[in-house]
Amino acid sequence: MRKRYRHLLSLAMGIATLMLLVSSELSFAETHLTLPDGSKVDLAANCPVCGMKVGGDMGGSATYSYRDNRLVGFAGMAAAVFKDGNVVGFEGARCLFIYSAIPKRFGIDVGNIVHRYVTDFPTRKMIDVKDAFLVLGSTIKGPMGREVVAFTSKGDAERFMSEHQGKRLVQFDNIVPADVERSGGLQK
Repeated sequence: MRKRYRHLLSLAMGIATLMLLVSSELSFAETHLTLPDGSKVDLAANCPVCGMKVGGDMGGSATYSYRDNRLVGFAGMAAAVFKDGNVVGFEGARCLFIYSAIPKRFGIDVGNIVHRYVTDFPTRKMIDVKDAFLVLGSTIKGPMGREVVAFTSKGDAERFMSEHQGKRLVQFDNIVPADVERSGGLQK
């Protein structure tokens, strides 16, 4: 009888350990987003540029806001992956560009960044910023004001720009600091 009791106790402890591992893995999955290169960004971390939560109040990679059935807001997170594997998350694409444009302010070497990702507006998927078409100065606002809105497709970006009075359509290498500063082109 004792042998059977020990066996049942051992089995119960094994099941409890397994449940604890699965539970902690699910918890990790809910607060982290896997990026295209396999690295993970913490959605509960604070953005180093603006201090807001990377995943927003809802802990997701993208949120859309509507008023009277019209799109008025978009918050799509962004991320930078460094050579050493460190991943820094951002509240939005605008913050990623500020971080990259003023590296001394954040104590980083942009040469150590191996990937930069932004949220594709229509799909909510993370895409490499080098391949993205970026709409600047549209009427769609993010939590910090006018946002940089990214697209995989140039046609989708052009349609969005037309529908939401975008000012410029650029790619990453064509953004200048004035495009993302509060007093610059995005805030007017």
